[in-house]
Amino acid sequence: MQENVPEPIPNAPIDFDRGERFARLLLETQPRLFGFVLSLTHDREAAMDVTQEVGVLLWRKFDEFEPGTDFGAWALKTARYKVMEWRRTQSKLPVVLDEEALGLLADKVETLSAQQDQRLAALDTCLDRLPDKQRQVIEERYVDKSTVVGIAERWNRSRVAMHQLLKKAHQALRFCIREQLRKEGQSPS
Repeated sequence: MQENVPEPIPNAPIDFDRGERFARLLLETQPRLFGFVLSLTHDREAAMDVTQEVGVLLWRKFDEFEPGTDFGAWALKTARYKVMEWRRTQSKLPVVLDEEALGLLADKVETLSAQQDQRLAALDTCLDRLPDKQRQVIEERYVDKSTVVGIAERWNRSRVAMHQLLKKAHQALRFCIREQLRKEGQSPS
């Protein structure tokens, strides 16, 4: 799916701030965008191609994006139309879903993606609120991917004590996330 990219205008001023803003927003949204496209194409290579095309289209239309609004939602809406366009070009694909069903599926994925973003924001807030030892053990376990036994050895604690500390941290995070989501009016399910 190679598209002709227009040649740059010689000696045209370059707005680096605009480019940097776009790059940051796109990089932040990229995993969500790729997951969305993959969920609709069921083909990793096609998803990579469509996601790249979406990135190019978003850049071309970046002047239409309103700062302060949800770039991710804007990107997903653009991706949705690109996926539908891609599906129309795939004559070999069996038609499992018509466009209406695909649209409903895309709506559901967009909603779930937005909810996931809210849950991750709540998690970030709650991690900051954890007592130092609990935050440290969570980071070592899930960011550094250390085993509980490895953490216990480094901390000179028993494996049981480390499991208890992790359990306390998990409970505190679960409670905090539920409260954060309730404050924002979202169901914590």
